[in-house]
Amino acid sequence: MSQNNNIPKVFSIEKLFENGDYIIPVYQRNYAWGEKEINQLIDDIYDYCEENEKNNDKKNYYIGTLIVFKRDKAFEVIDGQQRLTTLFILMSVLNKLNESFRLKFESRERAEKTLQEIRRQEFKFDNYLKEELNINILNAYVLIQKRFKKLNEKFIDYFLDKVQILRIEVPEDTDLNHYFEIMNNRGEQLEKHEILKSRMLAKLKDDKQATSMFNTIWEACTNMERYVQYGFSHEQRKNIFGNNWNEFQKKSFDDLLNQSDQIQMSENASTIAELIGINAKKMSSPELVKDDDNPERFNAVINFSNFLLHVLRIQTNEDIPLDDKRLLETFNGKYESMEDVKCFGFNLLKMKFLFDNYIIKREYTAKGDEWSLKQLIKNDHPSKNNSAYYKNRFNDERQNKNILILLSMFHVSAPTLIYKHWLNAALKYLFENSEIQDSCYISYLEKIAKTYMKDRFLSISPTDYYEIIYCHNGESKNSAIDWNNLNQGTDVENYIFNYLDYLLWKNENFNQFKENFSFSFRSSVEHYYPQKTMKNIDKLDGPILNSFGNLCLVTSSENSRLSNFTPKAKKEFYSKQSNNSIKQRIMMESENWTEYEIKKHQSQMIELLTNELL
Repeated sequence: MSQNNNIPKVFSIEKLFENGDYIIPVYQRNYAWGEKEINQLIDDIYDYCEENEKNNDKKNYYIGTLIVFKRDKAFEVIDGQQRLTTLFILMSVLNKLNESFRLKFESRERAEKTLQEIRRQEFKFDNYLKEELNINILNAYVLIQKRFKKLNEKFIDYFLDKVQILRIEVPEDTDLNHYFEIMNNRGEQLEKHEILKSRMLAKLKDDKQATSMFNTIWEACTNMERYVQYGFSHEQRKNIFGNNWNEFQKKSFDDLLNQSDQIQMSENASTIAELIGINAKKMSSPELVKDDDNPERFNAVINFSNFLLHVLRIQTNEDIPLDDKRLLETFNGKYESMEDVKCFGFNLLKMKFLFDNYIIKREYTAKGDEWSLKQLIKNDHPSKNNSAYYKNRFNDERQNKNILILLSMFHVSAPTLIYKHWLNAALKYLFENSEIQDSCYISYLEKIAKTYMKDRFLSISPTDYYEIIYCHNGESKNSAIDWNNLNQGTDVENYIFNYLDYLLWKNENFNQFKENFSFSFRSSVEHYYPQKTMKNIDKLDGPILNSFGNLCLVTSSENSRLSNFTPKAKKEFYSKQSNNSIKQRIMMESENWTEYEIKKHQSQMIELLTNELL
């Protein structure tokens, strides 16, 4: 192999699949990307495409790297196989693959067969029912096919031509086993938020006390899974968060600095070079948890980089993107003075405290996992000095549950990080109100939820999220409602189903359907009366099939498995499930499911929506 072959090469997506076949070796894990990762990939590309169109630019979007090893006439994929497989599925949906191109999953017959059927557009649910196809690849195909129905030709052209990937070919004498060992054990590369931190600290370099304070705040906030109080020593917690560790009454960064004589702050590194050194030390000498906090107890709804963007948007009131891949460019030029950085540091700490106390987390205990809305409180029992416990954020259990249900409704409707505008709205409300009362918080969240429904999902002319939150303070513009948005079959937005489930949960007339209900990641719209019927079942007209009365929201795997089943068979299956949507539970109460029951159910649901929205 000549040396030139090892020079990294940049390909457009279209050209990538014209420059060699690829093999996914058996030592690689199977395809595992789900809805979150696929939507994130498509959304990132779409945002860059829109930005280019808006600014009349012709910039490329770099999607990452693909590391390969030349094996005979094909390339063995060492790193990047999840992305490559997803791109293959995207190209299959667009029918843009070169006829001679091959992507092979080595020694995985089911994955190989699924790729072949997808490529030939011969995707059959019956084969899946016989367990002949790969469910993850299958679901990815269905999801991508649905997404691309809503994307225009400009996006497709941009995707094929302007989305770039870097292919790196390792030398032919590379010891692949050793290479993998290095990849799996190497220290983490410096993350963007660490670079941002270094840039901000540079603005404070002449004030050692402020530098130490800012660094301590940043490190305390970095772990989104852990309550921010645990980022400080016991004495620091008392000074910042009060005797019970559950208050935040400081007014400014300088207010924190005034107590710095009492608070011994962190003196961690502040330069990029030092940060890289710290990362290496962390890999070899992990720090022990010194208190009784379990860092794996909670799972947050966003990551730290994305959280930084929420803080920035609320502090500046600017319509900035919530895309953490653009973190550094978004912050560029925003914080040029010492005072700017100090202000951001204070707001970061305040909003992390608010996030921990008033935004849901997924909580994992010995009994299982569930949504939680809790606060951290110091344990005053003498035998448990300097420990803490968790309790509901609001004393009224019903109100606490109401807020939890509302927030989880928003979250499961928008699992992709860059579209968590609901979270931005909630944080903005919390940040701007010194006292958070349960009833007022519920009223605001319900107002946002209602406005989303009217002005975004049912509106003839949808309003931008930023405009709803920042220009109208969540109030509806009384946009004209297009009820036909409910009758679009599988294209009906998930939020519509989830918002309706919230209204049903609140409505006492439907109490019998609410037992053990909680919002989960149901992301697939199902025709309860199937589109493709068996021999002994009449086929309904398209408008009836695709009407809201015949639709329910289920998980992707359930939809794939039961798509062509009769309503009776579906009812038998779903009745054994513990967490169906409330709308679906109501549908399953009907002994029969014909055109009459569909129209009756639709009328009942629209009446409920009308009473709430109009």
